[in-house]
Parts: sequence; structure tokens; C-alpha cells
Amino acid sequence: MNAPLQAAPVVDLELAMDGVPDFAVVRKWVDLLQKAGFKNVRARSIKPTDKPEVKPVGKGDNQLYIVTGILSGTKIILPNGSIRYGDLEGAKDWLAKLSGDGVENLTAEKGAYGLTKEQIVKIYDELSKPVTLSTKDRATKDVIRGISQVWKVRVGVDTNARQSLFSDQPYAGELKGLTSGSAMAMVLKSVGLVMYPKKPVGGEVQIMISQHKKDQEFWPTGWALETNPGKAAPELFNELDVEIKATEISKTLGAIAGRLKTPILIDYGEIQRRGLSLEKRVNIPPGKTFYKKIIDRALSQGGLRSEFRTDEAGKVFLWVTY
Repeated sequence: MNAPLQAAPVVDLELAMDGVPDFAVVRKWVDLLQKAGFKNVRARSIKPTDKPEVKPVGKGDNQLYIVTGILSGTKIILPNGSIRYGDLEGAKDWLAKLSGDGVENLTAEKGAYGLTKEQIVKIYDELSKPVTLSTKDRATKDVIRGISQVWKVRVGVDTNARQSLFSDQPYAGELKGLTSGSAMAMVLKSVGLVMYPKKPVGGEVQIMISQHKKDQEFWPTGWALETNPGKAAPELFNELDVEIKATEISKTLGAIAGRLKTPILIDYGEIQRRGLSLEKRVNIPPGKTFYKKIIDRALSQGGLRSEFRTDEAGKVFLWVTY
């Protein structure tokens, strides 16, 4: 037998008005807030001790929340949120978060991706798990499926991402041994997708996959190196005599990669989308130099560059991008 659904808590609002109110406007505010779902709304003058807060009263089916909001100008300031004049959906969204997640999560300090510190740590730990399968030349859809299977969090997919997600296109890079967060971000980027943690109202944190949207915060393809590159990847600064004549960038990188401990990983999709090519032939005159400089000189001739990054576990790699 299914357990009975718990009734949504009653939410009352004390609307503390800052300044001299226009009572016609206040009446419209009260109507909007009650339409959004606030049970009782009482408007009054602000007190020196007033601040945005939520006070829970009772438990279970008798749960009541008494909210204090500050009406200042054209918006109401609430705990971890605000409602602009006339924004019925904004008022409903704030109420849904309170009813679905409770006071503690609503009022907790939020950081990246709108998550609490504990939620971020949980996701970071999941995405720090290593990739155990070989990814080179495997169908992109199989790489994505294989990487996601190491996580103990739900993976959601936006409708607009499904076609790209199930790509049969082979993924050219080898990501085995890299952490699953950076690796998945790289594979998704190769087909124009991104991922990010999301906390749905009333649910657990999950990983969402979608097309990239302007100003969206998404999981990166590795993290900035915070130590000295010479200490983090010393073999890239070993000197040698070199001369390269009319050799493709891909072959140049391949020859060097075989001599390094530090992986060279490539931003394949973005390079292709920008009309650049790893098959451009490059030349480097004879002389004494070091591997990092050879790589950078070769890449620059193709409009490309490299930068040091680390995965979630601190493993250093060289990222080749535009």
C-alpha cells in the first residue's frame, strides 16, 4: 500500500514595508502573494529588528511556516531570494523551494551551481572517480554511457541534447585513468554538449546534460594548474635538439606524447567547429629547445594553443584547444 502523501505546509507572510506605502500597490502585492500560495499575508510597517527569515511552527501535517519579507521599492526581499512586482511565477518558485526542500536547505549558503557546500563536496567526490574503460576510437554514446555508470547520482538529459548524446561518432582521445568529471566534460564538449550539477526542488542533486546556453555555469574540462608547471610536468621542459619539416600537428603531438608522462588531451570538437585542423603541416627550424616550446610553436602555426590543467584528483595534463 502506498504511503499517504504529506500535505504541503501552510505558509504565512509578514510583509514589512520599508518607507511610506502606496496602499493600492500594497493591495496588489497581497493579491499576487495569495494567488501564488501564501495562506495569510499581513502588511505592516517595518521594525528595526526585521530581517528576511522563515520561522517553522509545528510538524508533519500541522507544519506552518511564518515568513518575514521586506517590501523595498518594487521587490520583496526574502531569505535567499526576492520577488519583483508582478512576478507571480517567481513567487510560486520561491514557495515551491520552501515547501519542497524545507527551511534548512532554502536558507543554507549557496555556492557554485546554486548548491550548498555539502552538495558540492558530494558531487565533486562522485566526479573524482576514475575512468576505467578505454575511450579511444569508441563510439561517443558508448563512452558517455560507460563513464556515467561509475557515478551514484542520477543523470538527466535535456530534450535538446538527446540527438547529440547518442552520437555514433568515434571519440579520438584516450581518457582512461582520468577522473570521470573532466573526462565526461571533454567527451560531451566534442559533440557540443555540457554538464552541470542541479538540485531539483524536493529531490537529490543530479548531473544534467544539455546544449550549451549563454551565461550558463557548467562543469569544466579540467581545472587551472595552481603549481609551477616545471615542477608539475618536468619532462615537458627537458631540452633536446629538434627539426620538424612539413609534418602534421597530429603526428607531431603523437610523437612527443609517446615520450611524456603527462597526457596530451585534445579539444577535438571545438577545434573542428572553428574550422581549424590538426592535419595542418608545420615546420620548426633546427635547434635546441624543449618539448613544451615545440608543442606551442607547432600549435601556433595552426591557430591553436596548449595549457596545463588538472583533473579532479590533481592529475596534470596538457589541454590542446583553439
